[in-house]
Amino acid sequence: MTEFTERYKKLSNAELLEILANSKNYQPIAVETAEKEFENRNLSKIEINKAKSEIKSKQEEKLNIIEKRRQTEVKVKETAFKFFDTINPIQNEIQTPEKIIRLTTLIIGGLAIFSIFKQFSMLKYMFTDGLDKWDLGMLEYFFPLILLPLSIILFWKRKKIGWILLSIFLSYSAVNSLIFFFKNLGRQPSGIPALESLFPSVSPIVYLMNLLFFGGTLWLICKEDLRHIYKISKQTMFLTIVLTTVITLILIYAIIG
Repeated sequence: MTEFTERYKKLSNAELLEILANSKNYQPIAVETAEKEFENRNLSKIEINKAKSEIKSKQEEKLNIIEKRRQTEVKVKETAFKFFDTINPIQNEIQTPEKIIRLTTLIIGGLAIFSIFKQFSMLKYMFTDGLDKWDLGMLEYFFPLILLPLSIILFWKRKKIGWILLSIFLSYSAVNSLIFFFKNLGRQPSGIPALESLFPSVSPIVYLMNLLFFGGTLWLICKEDLRHIYKISKQTMFLTIVLTTVITLILIYAIIG
């Protein structure tokens, strides 16, 4: 009991009252000690009322904190629901072009975040300590990482330039996938573990799946009713895809021969 006695002597009147008011939450010996300490202090009604006021103020403060936290959680949930409701591509009342826009934004946006997160250390290095190492190969490597976030934001905002930039990215990625599909079609493992760990062989199926994904997405956003939203003519569509394909082929040839 000595341990509780010494400890409780240091407690304020309000703290002692709080222990007595919530006796179920404490050990019997702790409650008994608190009662004796409270009796020994021989408090006046004014002091007891003051202690009760302090307890009430603390309780109100706790309730305010809990309420603020609850309101914050509600706001976060409402914002999240509004966001997902906005981008939800399967709402019945939304027309097909709008569904395509929202679904494309959701998927490509997720791809952009994943790509940046995956390559963050490399990006940080190349934009700080590796500025002198920039060449055509590095430009080709980072081109999608820079283009993708910008294009998807502008595409989501229904900007014409957003459609063009996203089409450039999709065309570039589809051509890349097609070339590397054929390049890896007959490739055999080197048999050298060290070399394989540095340059692991990638199954042609992976590039084929990439080609289907990027090519399929490009086909979706090239639909006439969707292009109408972005004010994209057939001429602009063909010019964007053809020019991107030609430039991509030239770049890849210059890099890998």
